[in-house]
Amino acid sequence: MLGARERGHRTSVVSRDDPESALDTIDLRMKTAQREPFGNMRFRIEIDGLQETGAVEVIFPEARLVTRPRKSKAIQYGPLILRRGVTRSPEWYEWWDQSRTSRTAPKRAVTVVLIDERGADANRWTFDNARPSGYSLSHLNALGNEPLVETLELEIDAFSASFGSATPTRRKRS
Repeated sequence: MLGARERGHRTSVVSRDDPESALDTIDLRMKTAQREPFGNMRFRIEIDGLQETGAVEVIFPEARLVTRPRKSKAIQYGPLILRRGVTRSPEWYEWWDQSRTSRTAPKRAVTVVLIDERGADANRWTFDNARPSGYSLSHLNALGNEPLVETLELEIDAFSASFGSATPTRRKRS
């Protein structure tokens, strides 16, 4: 991994006798940290009405602008895919089963929260009116040593995103 100097960042020694130099260095570090990309491994999932919502993988939906007749634009969303290790919690399966067996699928808001290096919430993506459209389990293998994974595929109607302290930006399906 490259050090700060190799990445083109200024490095300096902070003197106790020069408080302004210390403030400049702290300011530079804060600005650099704001430009550094987040890792993709620190996140949490929140699903309205469900308690056991941890996940090991999130595949965000693709959003595309499509042109309709009369040149009106619409947004088309792909599925939001969540994966987690199978536990004793039946919540994901029960939500899928309710969607499969009832006329009106129970819709829930699903929020993915990115967590920064200090453990604070950094960015949020909220997917409105999410409802299960697919459910699967990974393979069982008597010779393997991998966790059993359940996958929940969700259709969404819209999503909003907020970055840092910014207010959410809504995008709805037309």
